[in-house]
Amino acid sequence: MSRPASDARSADASSLRVLHVDDDPAYLDLTATYLERIDEAFAVTSETDVDDALATLDHEAIDCVVSDYDMPQADGLELLQRVRDRGIEIPFVLFTGKGSEEIASEAISAGATDYIQKRGGNDQYEVLANRVRNAVDQHRSRVALAESEERLSRFIDQSPLGTIEYDADFRIVRANPAAEEILGYDESELLGGTWLPFVPASERRHVAALERDLLSDKGGYQSVNENVRGDGQRIRCAWHNQVVTDADGAVIGVFSQFEDVTEETARKREIERTNAVLSTALDALPVGMLVEDADRRVIRVNQRLFDLFGLDGDPEDATGLDCRELAADLSGEFADPGEFVARIERVVDAGVPVNDERLALADGTALIRTYRPIDLPGGDGHLWAYRRAKRPE
Repeated sequence: MSRPASDARSADASSLRVLHVDDDPAYLDLTATYLERIDEAFAVTSETDVDDALATLDHEAIDCVVSDYDMPQADGLELLQRVRDRGIEIPFVLFTGKGSEEIASEAISAGATDYIQKRGGNDQYEVLANRVRNAVDQHRSRVALAESEERLSRFIDQSPLGTIEYDADFRIVRANPAAEEILGYDESELLGGTWLPFVPASERRHVAALERDLLSDKGGYQSVNENVRGDGQRIRCAWHNQVVTDADGAVIGVFSQFEDVTEETARKREIERTNAVLSTALDALPVGMLVEDADRRVIRVNQRLFDLFGLDGDPEDATGLDCRELAADLSGEFADPGEFVARIERVVDAGVPVNDERLALADGTALIRTYRPIDLPGGDGHLWAYRRAKRPE
């Protein structure tokens, strides 16, 4: 069944569409006149026939139904039941001359939003207008909240990040499918519990400190922890925590989103180990080494290169330097500075290995240079090796 038009809010939130049902046409006209005079946002549709009223609800965006109780076709409670049977949950106010407490109690029990007894004088319309406005405002707020919660729920369910929602006591109230997959637990196994099942003993003091910081809203928003899957496997996860507070700033819950970074961490450690080995190897070589990336930036130079060219400082500080500028700075050491720089450009452009190329220095000695093009993750790279040429005997 499609959603009834009357179950949606008016397109203009400032307007308020009222359907008034009463078998007295004169009273309908009088009520509509007063309501629209009291509050210009009101737009009143009047019906004397219950079936016509239901047809209006099926085809128009109505915000509230105001109904008499005693009508020939069906009483107000029967109309209420037929409205609810259609899945229409807008406010329903019983506005009737029947004043018994029994009817009032029955109306509220049946799901009526409010019960107002008709009285003499114009003040009754002020009361009716206020009650209708309050009922509609509350209903709109509930609908908006439900829609917001539905959007949040869909986002969480479809998020590729694991998401766990905690209440103010840091008890788990929700875990999305990604969280189930990453941690190896069904949501039902986690609900009502804490993070203890998926945090190893060695990490619990650390996580408990994060929990305290979060509940006091003093930090703990990001962390990388070791976790334990339901099958006992150890993994590492990056956690991003968001504290939810009420209007007074009190913490009412925490959303934790996380991802498995086990492989990423392992790759990072492997790269660090590889870099350490390469660094040690470069420093141990008896020749000066320079490695540059596709953008002609220094990746690594060793101490021997600094010694060959009489450079001061730490070779690690050279990382990121522009190799063209570095070549220009070093060119003064050579017998033909311009050719030294130009030759480097020609070798790079050609991308062909060069073996034992002799370079004459300004002091009458010479260096031997070897070049190799290399493949790097970000593109082509260049490796240069320099050593002293032996003096002629």
